[in-house]
Amino acid sequence: MNTVLSPEKSEYPTATGIENKTLQHRLRILFWCVALVFGFLQAWNNRHSMNSDGISYLDMADAYLSGGWKMLAVGHWSPFYPWLLALAKSLLKPSPYWEFTLVHLVNFLTYVFALTAYEFMLQTFIDSRVSRQKLQDAELVLPEWTLRVIGYLIFLWLSLTLITLERVSPDMLMSGFVYLVIAIVLKIRSGWKSWYSFALLGLTLGLGYYAKTLMFPLAFVFLGVALLVSGKLKLAAPRVLLAAVLFLLVSFPLIAGLSHKSGHFTFGDSGGWTYLTEVNMQDLGTAGGKFQHPPQKIFEFPPVYAFVGPVGGTLPAWYDPTYWAEGARPRIIPRRQLNAIFSNAGLCFDLLFTHEAALMVVLLVLCAAGRPLASLAATLRLWPVWLPAIAALCMYLLVLVQERYVAAFFIVLWTALFSSVRLSKGDESRRLVVGATFALLFALGIPMTLSAAGDFRQGFRRSQHPQWEVAKGLRAMGVQAGDRVGRIGGSHRVEWARLLEVRVIAEIPHEQAEYFWSSSPSVQSQVLESFRKTGATAVIGQAMPPLEVFVPAPGWQRIGNSDFYAYLLLTNTKSSAAQTQPGSTRLKPIVESRK
Repeated sequence: MNTVLSPEKSEYPTATGIENKTLQHRLRILFWCVALVFGFLQAWNNRHSMNSDGISYLDMADAYLSGGWKMLAVGHWSPFYPWLLALAKSLLKPSPYWEFTLVHLVNFLTYVFALTAYEFMLQTFIDSRVSRQKLQDAELVLPEWTLRVIGYLIFLWLSLTLITLERVSPDMLMSGFVYLVIAIVLKIRSGWKSWYSFALLGLTLGLGYYAKTLMFPLAFVFLGVALLVSGKLKLAAPRVLLAAVLFLLVSFPLIAGLSHKSGHFTFGDSGGWTYLTEVNMQDLGTAGGKFQHPPQKIFEFPPVYAFVGPVGGTLPAWYDPTYWAEGARPRIIPRRQLNAIFSNAGLCFDLLFTHEAALMVVLLVLCAAGRPLASLAATLRLWPVWLPAIAALCMYLLVLVQERYVAAFFIVLWTALFSSVRLSKGDESRRLVVGATFALLFALGIPMTLSAAGDFRQGFRRSQHPQWEVAKGLRAMGVQAGDRVGRIGGSHRVEWARLLEVRVIAEIPHEQAEYFWSSSPSVQSQVLESFRKTGATAVIGQAMPPLEVFVPAPGWQRIGNSDFYAYLLLTNTKSSAAQTQPGSTRLKPIVESRK
C-alpha cells in the first residue's frame, strides 16, 4: 500500500510533508564546508597565476587609488571588480610578490558571495514550489534533500570548472548578482510585492551592471518579467517603475563617465569591440568606419607595432582595447553572423552534452521514469527564471560564447529544470531518486575531489613563482620600474611586466615572432632600432618552437633559468620616455576625453 511516510520516518517527503530540518541543516553545513575547502584550495594552488584581463584590472585598481572614481570609467572593463582589488590593496598593502595572491583572495571572496547568493536562490526555489503549486495526488516533487544536494553539485561543478578561481575575471562576482535577482523575482511571484522588494530589485540590478556590462540590457528583461509576475498591472506598474528608476540612478554615474570619455552615449563598449574582433574579424574586415588612432606600425616586416597614446597600464594594447579600435563600427553581415551563431551554439552544445553530460543523463532519467508532461508543465511555469537566462545566452550566441560567460546562466537553468521534475508516488520512485542522486554525487563529486586533492598537493609544496623570477632577472640586468620595454612574440600575458612595474610599449605579434628570429642579423638590428626609438630600455623575447627557428643572436641574455631572453638597448630611454608621455613612470593610465 503506497502511503506518504510520517515526518519522523520520511525518507522521501512530499511537497506538503514536514521536511526533516535536521537533515537539511546538516546537508547545508556539509556542502558549505566542501565548497569553501574546494574553492580555497583552487585559489591557493593558483595564487601566482595571472591572465591578461587580470593585469588590466590591477592597472585599473592602481589608477583608482591614485586618481579616484573617474579612473574606473574604462569602456572595455567593468568597474566593480577592480574597485574590490583596489580596496584589498589599500587594506593589505601587498608587496609585488604577493600581489597576485591578493587577487586570488579577492576571487575567493567573490566565490563566497556567489555561493551565498546561490543558497538564497536555491532556498527560494524550494519554498516557491511548495507555496505555489497544487500537486495532484499522484505527483511528487524531488525531496528537499535531493534538490539541495543536486543544486550544490550544479553550483560547485560549473563554478569551479567553468568560471574557476584560477582565472581573474568578474564573472564569479556577476553570477552572484544573477542568483540574487532570480531569487527576488521568485519572491515577488510568490507574493513578496512590497515597495521594498522592488526597490531591492532595482538596486541589485544596478550593482550587477557595475559587475559586468551584460547586466545592463539584461536588467530590462528582468524588469519586464517582474512586471508580468506581479499580478494586477495597475498595482505592479508603479512598483516596477520604482525598480527601473533606482536601477537607472545607480547606473547613471558609470554611464555618464563612459559617455563623457568616449564622446558619445554608451553604457559600455566591450560588446561592440568583441563584435568587431569576433564577427567582423579583428581588423576592419566587414566592419564600417575607419580607425581613428590605430597602433603605429613602426617596422614593416616583421611587423612591429607601437602603442603610443592617452592609454596607460602595463600593456596599453589591452588596458583599453576600445581606444585603438575607435572609429570602426560593427556591421552585421548575415553570413558572418550565422557563422558566429553556429560556432557559439556548437560550444554550448558541447558544454551541455559533454561537460554537463551527467546532469543531462540524470535529468532525462528522472523525467522519463516519472511524469514527463507534469515536469514539462512545471518547467513552463518557471518561465520567469529561464526566460532571462535564455535571453542572456542568446546575447552571447550573437557575438561570443566562452565557458565563464555562460556558466551562471547554465547554473540557473539546471536548477530550474531539476526543481521542475515530477515523479509518481511509491517505493520505485523513492529508490530512483536516491539512486540518481548518488549517481550524480559520484559522477561530479569524485572528479572535483580529485581536483581538490591535486590542488592541495601542489598548492602546499614549495611555492613556484616563475614570472617573479623573470621580473627579478630583468631588474638585475638594469631594467627598472617605470621603464618602457618591447617584446617579441607577445600574446597578452605580461605578468613579469606587471610585477616589475614596466610598460610594454611596442611588440611583434605572436603570430609573426618566427619571422624575426629567422631574419638576417641586419634586419634584426633594424627591428631592435625601431624598438629603441619608442623609448624602450629592453626587448623581451620568449623561446618558441621549433627551436631551430628560435636562435637568439649575440646580445640576447637568458633571464635566469626561464625561457625568456632580454636584449638591452643602449639608449637614455628613461628621459626619452618621460618626454614622450609625462607622468607615465608609475604606470598610471591616462584617461582623457576622446571628444
